Amino acid sequence: MIKKILYLYILLYAGFCFSQTVFLTEAKNIGENKDKFLYAFYKKPDSTIAKYLGKIEVSGFSNDDVAIFNEIYKKAKTISANYFYINTPENIEGQNKFNPNYYTIYIYDVESSKIKKEENQIYLINPEKETEIRINNKKIKLPARSYIKYDLSRDNITDISVGKFLGSRIKLQSKDGQAEQYFQISGKKFSASSPSNPGINFKTGDFIRLEKSYAQFLISIYQPIIIN
Repeated sequence: MIKKILYLYILLYAGFCFSQTVFLTEAKNIGENKDKFLYAFYKKPDSTIAKYLGKIEVSGFSNDDVAIFNEIYKKAKTISANYFYINTPENIEGQNKFNPNYYTIYIYDVESSKIKKEENQIYLINPEKETEIRINNKKIKLPARSYIKYDLSRDNITDISVGKFLGSRIKLQSKDGQAEQYFQISGKKFSASSPSNPGINFKTGDFIRLEKSYAQFLISIYQPIIIN
C-alpha cells in the first residue's frame, strides 16, 4: 500500500515538475488597440514603432503548440498586446539558440500601419517527424519542428508536393499585393481557426493552411531551414 502511494506521489510530482507553465510576469502598460491578432517580430522591435507592455515567461517543454499558443494569446490580450517578440539569448558559444524549455516573450502595442507587409512569401512548417518535400522537383528534408521560407516571385508557378506517388500537391503563383501564406505539412488536424484557437483555414491533402498569428508563433520557436 505504501509503495502504491509512493508511486502515485512520484507520478504526480513528475507531472508537476515537467508540465509547461505560462505566466504574465510583467505588465508595465495596457495597449490601446482592439486587435484580435497577435503577430510576431523576428527581431527586437524599435521603440519608435512598438510600445512595450510587458513580458510572458514560458517554462517546461510541451509538444502541444496549440495549447501553448492559446495560453500565450490569452495572457497577451489581458493587457491588449497585438505583437510579440521571443528573446533568444546567446549560449556559451556565442550563438543565438532558442531554448524550448524556457523562454521569455516580450509583448507590445503596435500600430499595424507602421509594419511593412510581406508579399508573395510562403512558409512551409513541419511540426512532427522528418518529412521530405519537393519544390519544383527539388527535394528538401524538413526535420521535426522546422520550417522553410520561399519566395514565390522566383518562379512563374511554384509546384510543391509532399509524400510519394499518391502524396499531395499544391501549385502557387506570385500576384501583385498577395499576402504571405503559411502551410503546415501534415501533422495533427485542428478544428478551429480563430487567433485564440488556431488551426485549419482549409486543407488540401497533407497541406494545412494556418491562421497567421499561430503560424508566426511556430516560426518563432521552430528551426529555419535555409535553401538556395
